[in-house]
Amino acid sequence: MTEHNSISYHRPNLEKQTFARTNRQTIEQRATLIAELLPNTTSIAELCCGDCSWQHRHYSDTLNIQHYRSLDLDPAIVARNQTAGIDCICANVMDRHVLHTFLAADVVFFGPPLSVDCDGHQLLSFHNVTPSFTDFTDLFLGELDYNGTLVCICPKTTTMGDAAQLYHPIQQRRNDVGLRLIHHTYATLTGSGEQTAPRLKYVELWFSSQLADRWELRESRSI
Repeated sequence: MTEHNSISYHRPNLEKQTFARTNRQTIEQRATLIAELLPNTTSIAELCCGDCSWQHRHYSDTLNIQHYRSLDLDPAIVARNQTAGIDCICANVMDRHVLHTFLAADVVFFGPPLSVDCDGHQLLSFHNVTPSFTDFTDLFLGELDYNGTLVCICPKTTTMGDAAQLYHPIQQRRNDVGLRLIHHTYATLTGSGEQTAPRLKYVELWFSSQLADRWELRESRSI
């Protein structure tokens, strides 16, 4: 872990073969949902992005995204993304001045580190993720008044109670922001492309000022 502005963050070990990368099947599922729910999307931002080369390419190819911007705390990851031609900056996601530059994005994905060494196996609970979803949404939706769709990419252990505990403070600050979708995303491939039994990867909470407050439960299972 590393200390940054008095907050302790989990940092990936890029040399480890188990270094967690976003599963391409979950990216495909997100693109499908954006096409369905937000077909006019032209800009996407990814916060705590990690290696985001797959989503950058897939969103551009399938959704005709015109602007894609990302952020990560790790300089090595940022350099890798920049080398791939991705607009990626190195910064603390809780820096309000930096966050202000992401407010124009139609859809923002927020996926803070969910596991020790980011190895995808030692998952933290919803309330132990740093920076916390509560602190981030209070800043991004509350103080900065983001007016779009924020997708919080949460640990697979996230419960309806966790979602409610995040939803109610948001509603107190922004009663125009609802929880459109609670999305359970499954994958049948590992990061290295090996076939596995379907396994739950993330629970995504889709908060939006543009979509109805439905609390729809949905599962996506790639074949």
